[in-house]
Amino acid sequence: MNHLILTGLIAASLFIAGCRKQPPSTTNPAASPPASTAATSAPTGAQSALTAWQQGDQTAAVSNFLATDWSARPLFAEGSTLNLSETQFKALTDADRQAKSVEMMAQLATLKQLAQAMVQSGQRAVAQGDPAQARKRFTSLKECGAALRNPTCLQLVQLVGKSFEQLADAELAKLGQ
Repeated sequence: MNHLILTGLIAASLFIAGCRKQPPSTTNPAASPPASTAATSAPTGAQSALTAWQQGDQTAAVSNFLATDWSARPLFAEGSTLNLSETQFKALTDADRQAKSVEMMAQLATLKQLAQAMVQSGQRAVAQGDPAQARKRFTSLKECGAALRNPTCLQLVQLVGKSFEQLADAELAKLGQ
C-alpha cells in the first residue's frame, strides 16, 4: 500500500514538474549544482552503497550504507540528479528536466531497493537474536531518510526520505526502542 502511495506521489510530482514550462532557449547557469569545495575524487558513502548495489554486491552495499555519514554533503556522486535542489531542477530546460526526471526515477528506485535490503538485513538480525545489529541498520535507514528530507533536496527526494524514516520508525518500534 505504501508503495502505491509513493508511486502516485512520484508520478504526480513528475507531472507537475513537467507542467512548469520555460522557453526552450532559457538556460540558467545558476541551475547547475554548486561545485563542491571538498575533493570529489572519492565516492561518497551513499554513492558507494548505490554502486555496490547496482553491481550486485549486496553485502558491500549494506556495509557501505551503514558506514555512510548521512550529514556529509554531497550525499551522492557529483552531477547526480539527487543532489539538485528544487530551484536548480526548475531552472533546467524542459528537455533537461525530462532527462533528469528519468535519471532521478532510476536512482530513487535503486535507493528504495537498498532501503528494503537494509530493513530485511535488520529483520534477519532480529531473527538471529541480535537486536543491536538490527537497531544499527534501522537507525542508519532513519538517518538516511532525515538526510534526504533536507530542504535543499528535491521535494520528491524529501518524500522518499520521509518514507524511509517512517519505515525505520516502524521497525525500531518493533524492537521496543
